[in-house]
Amino acid sequence: MITLGDECRLVFCVGVGGVGKTTFAAALALREARRGRSVLVLTADPARRLADALGIRALRDSPSDVALPPGSRGELHAAMLETKASADQIIRRASDDEARAQRVLDNRIYQAFSNTLARSHAYAAMERVHEAVHDTRYDLVVVDTPPAQSSIEILDAPDRLVRFLDQGVVRWFLQASGEASEGGRGTLAQRLLRTVAGDSLVSALTEFLTEMSFLREGFAKRAREVSDVMRSPSASFVLVSSADSVGLEAARSVAEEVVSREFTLAHTVFNRAFITEVDLLGDAPPSYPERLASLVPKLSEMHALLATEQSRKHANMLAFRDEYGSPSWSLPEATRALGDPSALADWIELGRPVEGIG
Repeated sequence: MITLGDECRLVFCVGVGGVGKTTFAAALALREARRGRSVLVLTADPARRLADALGIRALRDSPSDVALPPGSRGELHAAMLETKASADQIIRRASDDEARAQRVLDNRIYQAFSNTLARSHAYAAMERVHEAVHDTRYDLVVVDTPPAQSSIEILDAPDRLVRFLDQGVVRWFLQASGEASEGGRGTLAQRLLRTVAGDSLVSALTEFLTEMSFLREGFAKRAREVSDVMRSPSASFVLVSSADSVGLEAARSVAEEVVSREFTLAHTVFNRAFITEVDLLGDAPPSYPERLASLVPKLSEMHALLATEQSRKHANMLAFRDEYGSPSWSLPEATRALGDPSALADWIELGRPVEGIG
């Protein structure tokens, strides 16, 4: 099954929802920990799927230790992104002045932004990635991204915030506010905004944008660092997909988003790509006990249908592999619940290269 090189320090698991991406991220992190690495698996998905996959009651923003199966040589830690806590760290790290950082943290516009804006989750995720990659406690960081579009927002987050602070509308707003505060009346739009929203809200927004502008260089520096890491040889993107035609069409969309940003699509993993029992039989018709004689025609029909579907998935995976040129792997339908490290360890070991099928 897929093994990461020791030079790999950051993995993003990307893909649409419902394909087992979180389960695979947990299994990959577990596999690397078992072979001796200290691994942090971080989920940016607010659902509790990662905790369920690892058999943990709950995850927090601070990493939790995960018990490994016997014979493991490394360590596994898991955390779930809490937007507000990580957003606060963005402000503190971007500022070299604690008082200025505190003014932003206390600002009611910032508090609404960090708690409720969907994209603030993406900014916070990148902050955690930056922090974790530079944490010497971890040899590898595995990031379980939210489904599809949200995962793309995470990839774009470092640059988006800096672009926002550079926009002309921000500079215009601050200039108009400055004119008004110096005794002038400001622009017509500024006066209209104060009439509609009230002086208190406009003042809070002005303070927020002013302080954020002062922090721009800190944001830009961290954005460059995260962007550089994501495009470096130490980072890999693993696309998780189903092997059916509909799933692969969605996977192509995600793959194009990754490649267009000049990230490395290092591996593609097809989940639920085969049924082990059907695969072992091959083309040979299965034999059944005498007591099932009356069911043999129906059972044989079902086996033929499953074998045909499996062959179709095989062809789909080969075509996708050839289209994108990245090493491709297939994982079977799980035969038991994947809700603890031992089950995950057994399941991922059944994975194999796509070209080895059939």
